[in-house]
Amino acid sequence: MRVSDEELMIRCRNGDMSAFELLVSRYKDAMLNFVYRSIGDYHRAEDLAQETFLRVFKSASRYEPKAKFRNWLYRIAVNLCKNELRDRKRHGLSFLEDCVTDDDGKINYAVLRDFSQMPDVLYEKKEQQLLIRQAIDSLPENQRLAIIMVTYQHLKYDEIADTLGCSVSAVKSLIHRARQNLKKLLMEVGIGGSYNAKV
Repeated sequence: MRVSDEELMIRCRNGDMSAFELLVSRYKDAMLNFVYRSIGDYHRAEDLAQETFLRVFKSASRYEPKAKFRNWLYRIAVNLCKNELRDRKRHGLSFLEDCVTDDDGKINYAVLRDFSQMPDVLYEKKEQQLLIRQAIDSLPENQRLAIIMVTYQHLKYDEIADTLGCSVSAVKSLIHRARQNLKKLLMEVGIGGSYNAKV
């Protein structure tokens, strides 16, 4: 029988390192994926995912299973992502824009990868993914985090509410507004009709 995350954290609190390692193995891919989708910089996402688990480990001695471990883990990651994005805003950095746009504001694929040898269909799909990524990045902070959590992390509304510290109805509203905004943004670039399959 699978040991619950909360039980593993209690074991970790009592000094069981193997319990902590099991928690990391359960969630490391999901954390890296979530942080990367939230901030758009893979190398920085690796650092922040590690920092998330480091904070879990440092807090283990004080851990009390009042809420689901997963929600608590995402809350730590969300706070780190928000801090990262605020720091960037203060310093005028936008990793994704620097990567994929040239001086005219057009997408520059060569910076990310040479697409010249790719079939047209694959190139088109990659182009759509980049446009969707840009649209998601342009959403207000909580809308962006909520849509990433529901779409890519498959969290339930109550889990997102717990993670963001708001009500389930507020989460529903955030996700609804995020989808409306994405639809509008993507229709402007000609892919609005098919965005639901990807976002």
